[in-house]
Amino acid sequence: MSTADGVLVVGAGPVGLTTASQLARLNVPVRVVDALPAPTTESRAVTLHARSMEMLAAMGVLPRLEARGRRIPAIAMVDGRTGETRARVPFDDVPSRHPFLLDIPQPDTEAVLAERATELGIVVERGVSLTGLAQDDEGVEVTLRGPEGERTTRVGWVVGADGGHSATRHLAGTHLDGAFHGQHFAMADVDVDTELSPDTIRMFTHPDGMGILFPLAGARARIMFLVDDPGPDAPDPTLAQIQALADARMGGRVTVRDPRWLTYFEVHHAQVPRYRLGRVLLAGDAAHIHSPAGAQGMNTGIQDAANLAWKLALVVRGRADAVLLDTYHDERHPVGAEVVKATTLLTDVGTAQGAGAALRDAALFVVGHVHPLGTAAATTTAELRVSYRHSPLSVQYGAHHRGAARAGSTPPTPRASPVPTARPSRSRSWRSDPASCCSCGATPPGRRRPSATSGRSSGSARTCSTPRTSSAAPTGSRPRGWR
Repeated sequence: MSTADGVLVVGAGPVGLTTASQLARLNVPVRVVDALPAPTTESRAVTLHARSMEMLAAMGVLPRLEARGRRIPAIAMVDGRTGETRARVPFDDVPSRHPFLLDIPQPDTEAVLAERATELGIVVERGVSLTGLAQDDEGVEVTLRGPEGERTTRVGWVVGADGGHSATRHLAGTHLDGAFHGQHFAMADVDVDTELSPDTIRMFTHPDGMGILFPLAGARARIMFLVDDPGPDAPDPTLAQIQALADARMGGRVTVRDPRWLTYFEVHHAQVPRYRLGRVLLAGDAAHIHSPAGAQGMNTGIQDAANLAWKLALVVRGRADAVLLDTYHDERHPVGAEVVKATTLLTDVGTAQGAGAALRDAALFVVGHVHPLGTAAATTTAELRVSYRHSPLSVQYGAHHRGAARAGSTPPTPRASPVPTARPSRSRSWRSDPASCCSCGATPPGRRRPSATSGRSSGSARTCSTPRTSSAAPTGSRPRGWR
């Protein structure tokens, strides 16, 4: 297979590197370019959820990520004026081998993923921008501008994972649809002094705008505040301004120091109409943008990559028709739409006033004190409720029995499963099959591979696109102090 039949991944952030690594693992020629001359040093996305960790564990990188991050077992909603915790939602009982959140700065996530990409033979071409794109039935002609000028080359497919200002999206002739009034945030990557425990991500509700505190490793933290529009020419916020916001909206319980990065940023709420445009596919922020509330952005993008990569690999290797790639849009576009909707609502809830604030506080009290509701909220936040039951690939034969697995659902995962000592089970061989779309503890009856002519499932299949691992999650210990 020549590189002209391979895949060009535009963007070397978490989504692009995940896509490229998964393709390389499935023996697909892949080329990665990124407009930045060097990896970012800005701690943009900082939280990994359980569904993403399951996929990253299958890639073999989760232990490296954990070594750089901090396990977080709960999220709390706190009254920013009084400091009173309205609701604390633990993740201990989410149905995953990883019943926690992992807070880790994006540069560390990218460094680990880049290391894995290098192990798979991928070389990230830095300082290279996509400036032209023209596709036909046989491939895509792309123009790339780098340190040596512009060059035109031909590839089989293009994956645009180049962020909210995606050049790939623009050149493919599509756009974001949504709300563009924008929400503005002040963000700080700092060290903190606080009596608050470091085992919880806290969202502070306040009439003037929500605040979010993400504990990172050591004394480090990410802090964000919803603010008024600072203006197009406003300088970055000062440490004193961040401290004033913390004093007002975090109950006076957080002191900031030693800033690494202070900035304002604007968030819109929008999504592209189609994730697939012929031989161009969009993933991550190139396909959907939204509020950082709930820490869903990078995770949704990583799951886009997980869903797309195995399908694209089958098509590139001639094992499925290109129509299979339509199911990437069918399955992931509704997920992105729900994330945009949910994060917008969560931001609005955090800034409610009057009767709306009273209703919010009552609802949070119930969620925080009724364990099943708290677990349900944690499971949703961890992206473990994502399913593809209505996908063309999900075929269910016979009646569904209560409690039984359904085609398209996330397969149940035990906290710890025994390591086989005898011959490998069918589920183990299924996990290693690149034609499989997901993996769980048992092979469903009548499983068949996607048809090489239609791209559709020719039998009963499940397509959760959530790889599983067979090892138990390490127990570890919770940190006793912020440092």
